[in-house]
Amino acid sequence: MVQNKPIHIFLADDDDDDTFLFREALDQIPVKVELDVAENGMELMHVLNSNAAMPDVIFLDMNMPVKNGLECLYEIRNSENLKQIPVVILSTSIAQYLLESAHKAGANLYIQKPTSFSELVAVLKNCLLKTGDLTHTLDLEQFLIKNDHN
Repeated sequence: MVQNKPIHIFLADDDDDDTFLFREALDQIPVKVELDVAENGMELMHVLNSNAAMPDVIFLDMNMPVKNGLECLYEIRNSENLKQIPVVILSTSIAQYLLESAHKAGANLYIQKPTSFSELVAVLKNCLLKTGDLTHTLDLEQFLIKNDHN
């Protein structure tokens, strides 16, 4: 990714605290970032389908009201205009059925929401510095980034 051009990120998360921490964590990473936020999946899909500037990566909260992360993921992967955008699922749960569903639906990565700010910074830094790598399909074992403090 060219460093002169900011990485355009779209975050869909209904939790204001999580959104605030995500934004603060991005400020700790030595990468230029442009962040757009949607409060739910319906809002995300409306913006993505409105001919707005396409993001370089989408971070989707799994559990949102109105339209959840998995429903958004299905819609994104079935859209000619959106299907190439890397999608990272964020969730507190690492239930096997959720992992398998997200992997099968075409998510590029599944991150268990970190329990500390420093972990969030580290996970986002790792993701964003390897944005080009997100376009590859990972096997299920590489697909999950778990919390270290469980």
